Amino acid sequence: MISIDTIEVLLRSIPQYFLFAALAFFIFSWINKKPLYSMIGEIILTVIGALMLYALFVYIPSPKTPGLEASHIEKVVKVAIFFVTLGGLSALSLTIRSIRKKQFNALVLAIFVLSVVLFFQSTSLSKIKFEFNQPAVNITDTIK
Repeated sequence: MISIDTIEVLLRSIPQYFLFAALAFFIFSWINKKPLYSMIGEIILTVIGALMLYALFVYIPSPKTPGLEASHIEKVVKVAIFFVTLGGLSALSLTIRSIRKKQFNALVLAIFVLSVVLFFQSTSLSKIKFEFNQPAVNITDTIK
């Protein structure tokens, strides 16, 4: 099994940096009126969504794992599913771009708004400290 510290890096740091980069590309695209930059942001979100789908099935432990706080893992799974959904929407937008040869502005705007929401949701996730395989503390042990 992978260590909990590695899971924290995989789920907190790396996706947040890529999400921030995608948001920067979206904003830069709207400022310069060049759709190529928003396409790069969508590619970043598609890749991070695919990687998060892989991490969801391979690296994230079950909430029923002994010694692990189930509510923490449930929050991680929710954020991972949000990343996967956002990656799917970005892939859909890229597909529409390749078929129609122009972007669908409403979908790009929805992806941007969902990315901002996900960014703040993932920063709230970083306040959780995973406690893995910590021994249970009995009340009688603390009294002595």
